[in-house]
Amino acid sequence: MKENISTRSTKLSDYIAYPFLIPKVNLDFNIFEDEVVVQSSFCVKPKLEEPTKLILKGVEIDLLSISIDGRELDSGKYSLSNQDLVIHNPPIHTFELNIKSRIDPFKNTSLEGLYSSCGMLATQCEAEGFRRICFHPDRPDILSKYTVRIESDINSYPILLSNGNKKYGNKLSSNGNRHEIIWEDPFPKPSYLFALVAGKLSSVSDKYLTKTGRSIDIKIYVENGDEKYTKHAIDSLKKAMKWDEDVYGLEYDLDEYKIVAVRHFNMGAMENKGLNIFNSKLVLADSMTATDDELERVESVIAHEYFHNWTGNRITCRDWFQLSLKEGLTVFRDQSFTADLHSSGLKRIEDVSFLRNFQFAEDNGPTSHAVKPKEYVAIDNFYTTTIYEKGAEVIRMLELLLGKEKFFRGINLYIKTFDGSAATTEDFINSLIKGAYLEEKNCPFDLEKFLNWYYKSGTPKVLINQSWDSKNSILNVSFEQKIDSEKNSENTEMVIPILYSCYSREKGALPIAEDNLFILDKNKKNLKINTLPGEKEAPVLSLFRRFSSPVVWESDLLIDDYLFLFLNDNDYFSRWESGQYLMREVLKNRLCNKANYSLEDRFINAIKQTIKSLEIKDPFFLATLITIPGFAELESLLKKVDPIRIYRESIDFQVLIGNEVLQELRIIAKNLLINIDHQWPMGKGERKLLGTLWFYLSLAGDRNVQRNCVESISHSSMTISRAALGALKPLDNTLTDEASNLFYNLWKENPVVLDSWFAYEASRPHKRGIDMIEKLLSHSKFDWKAPNAIRAVLGGFSKNIDLFHSLDGQGYLFMADKLIEVDKINPITASRMVKIFSKWKTYIDKNKEGMYESLLKLNNANLSSNTREVVELILK
Repeated sequence: MKENISTRSTKLSDYIAYPFLIPKVNLDFNIFEDEVVVQSSFCVKPKLEEPTKLILKGVEIDLLSISIDGRELDSGKYSLSNQDLVIHNPPIHTFELNIKSRIDPFKNTSLEGLYSSCGMLATQCEAEGFRRICFHPDRPDILSKYTVRIESDINSYPILLSNGNKKYGNKLSSNGNRHEIIWEDPFPKPSYLFALVAGKLSSVSDKYLTKTGRSIDIKIYVENGDEKYTKHAIDSLKKAMKWDEDVYGLEYDLDEYKIVAVRHFNMGAMENKGLNIFNSKLVLADSMTATDDELERVESVIAHEYFHNWTGNRITCRDWFQLSLKEGLTVFRDQSFTADLHSSGLKRIEDVSFLRNFQFAEDNGPTSHAVKPKEYVAIDNFYTTTIYEKGAEVIRMLELLLGKEKFFRGINLYIKTFDGSAATTEDFINSLIKGAYLEEKNCPFDLEKFLNWYYKSGTPKVLINQSWDSKNSILNVSFEQKIDSEKNSENTEMVIPILYSCYSREKGALPIAEDNLFILDKNKKNLKINTLPGEKEAPVLSLFRRFSSPVVWESDLLIDDYLFLFLNDNDYFSRWESGQYLMREVLKNRLCNKANYSLEDRFINAIKQTIKSLEIKDPFFLATLITIPGFAELESLLKKVDPIRIYRESIDFQVLIGNEVLQELRIIAKNLLINIDHQWPMGKGERKLLGTLWFYLSLAGDRNVQRNCVESISHSSMTISRAALGALKPLDNTLTDEASNLFYNLWKENPVVLDSWFAYEASRPHKRGIDMIEKLLSHSKFDWKAPNAIRAVLGGFSKNIDLFHSLDGQGYLFMADKLIEVDKINPITASRMVKIFSKWKTYIDKNKEGMYESLLKLNNANLSSNTREVVELILK
């Protein structure tokens, strides 16, 4: 009988402070050919007068010896299980605990703790990986200063790295083949921020001069031959360091900043103090190996991990229920960084699109949880878009409600108060309010209601109705908020900030009221907008400008209103959202067999007008405006989802756009070819638009464009090459095969780039069906140990709509089989990928039955606790 999730969960309500302090940790690593011997020495200070036991966590560790204050303990003084080392009746005074143990990182495929990757040793300790390295409490509220000695064979592991500053390094006189290096981190940190890397690595160095005149050594470590791909990462880091000084007044605090690129890595990157470990894809990038979007992503993630130095490292989270305290805040900071460096309007659209397609779907599914959850089985399952992206939206609302000046006063107080400690969400919020207003009673919004954003799951819905008082030129607007009653038992009121403007129909694009703030803090609330005297018609209302709250809304705006806003709104997000609404309406009507040809014609005419007004001025925005909503958004429109029908109707609608605007698109595409070779970020708008136009023209059957796409593969930037592949992907013809083969032959020796080829092949329509996916998984260049490779093929397969969602259910069963295999070697990757089944109840009967059968297959398998938790939640 399977153990029920609830009996194994960790609950926030059960939190108890650890009964010991461990202010100092000394670690000694002896690396040998087939094992690593770890000697740990802790300074332990009891908090209680007579502690009864000291509990340490340890997984897959061989205990060799244990002593207190130099005296070895006999077996009766401690007990050892497969998870815990318990020392009975420890001293009541401060004591030194020494433990000698042995681990085998060479057989560790989980990519947690210390493991082997491409001949190097690397660590991943967040959230609970440190317990795979040595016995330790391994909880974020235990902060210690670390000194680390690493010893190894100098030929096998010439580079030895850990957190902090290098204090000493030398060859060992007793053995000429071995050397040692000692690292010291002067700042207290939790165990999840510990890092160690050992291997044959090359480094690229640079320096950064802080505002106070300190020189910081920057070093990026990569495998031999990858040095040439690091310039963009270094430039991104230096931009982030300067931005944090300029905007937040925060300066880097160590002498060295090190980044290591690792091929086998579960996460995108890890902010270990002074020694960031990165997925290679997010370090090794230039315009020939990465697209414009990927270059911006690298810049953003480099910044994100750097920003953690203060929001995550110097101030960490008390327990894992507070995870969004560091992640939501730091995502907000990296989003702001990118917006300041590039375009705030376009960045906002990018973030909202991601939120709607991933976080909203999560909020609406079986794995929905609050930004601050109440319980978990495997904390690794809570590194989600809710914790990160929704958490960032909550911070953004606070900035809007407080105003920037007061917001930064609150941030400064938070850092000053909690530097060097482990804090909670409430600590952060209270600091913001106190810094902004001195006392909570002065806060202009209901703080208790605002905290519901942290405590309640689900996406709030806002209903909006208007009435026009023509006599007094007043627009009356009523708002009503709702949140899913199934997820939240009591009637919940949120604080929902709504930025709004309105436009005179008679005066065109001139706003009557611009960027006013209305706070919806009750279930129902009304707003009166005074317009210009003598207005005969109700103005056009522009709501949730800049996407001021992470909600969905329904309003009584007319199609004419949305068309007006699509052509005239001066807010990037609101203009884009108007177009997205119109496209959702077109596709929803088609999917419900109620095609509205009049609406389609009017919208295409609006596209033509938009092309004329934006072609040269803002090509990136134009490309964004004419891109249809994401697949997950379209799924959310229907009570019974037919994924294959959604895909085909989407393609048909894009074919219609391509055909109706063919001549305009051809002219623009031809002109754009002149301006696409500028160095990033210059020219990225032109490249984005060209890729979008190629897609439409290729779908419309333009053979010249299709041939241009093939020819561009071998002599263009990665952005253009991948745009060409994308334009050809839906076709499944000889040109698609030719382009794919060209791309493969160009990049087959570069595993980072080749992952994009694997994803492409797995996601494109193919006559060979599942046999093609099997062929990719057995390909000589495919690496089962690399999460990027697994995500490329199986993630790509899940986007191959006809194949994955085939009505015979074979696509689902195939995926289930492969995820069971993945779970045996990497539970974290498997548990995240299994969420592709989370919408099974929303599908039409055939798909629903097929997914259910596959979920039962997964449920009956011998799964890890990570993956089992997700599968049980999905079935529940």
